Amino acid sequence: MKKAVIGGFLSLLGTIWGLAVILFVGDNLVSGWTTPPGRFLATVMATGMTFPLLLSAVFLILGIAIMAVEYFRKD
Repeated sequence: MKKAVIGGFLSLLGTIWGLAVILFVGDNLVSGWTTPPGRFLATVMATGMTFPLLLSAVFLILGIAIMAVEYFRKD
């Protein structure tokens, strides 16, 4: 039960951080970009939000994985 709460907290933290980065990037869009990465990812790289976005994705995935393991564990 304790690990499921930790997983829930990590996934909530990752979701909040990801939303904060998305809102920040949405307000500060770049005017010029190339097609392969797109405007959103070009803005993420230009504003230096690559690490926070990746960290939030890692926390979200890790939290969901911990909760899934705890859900299927037979104790």
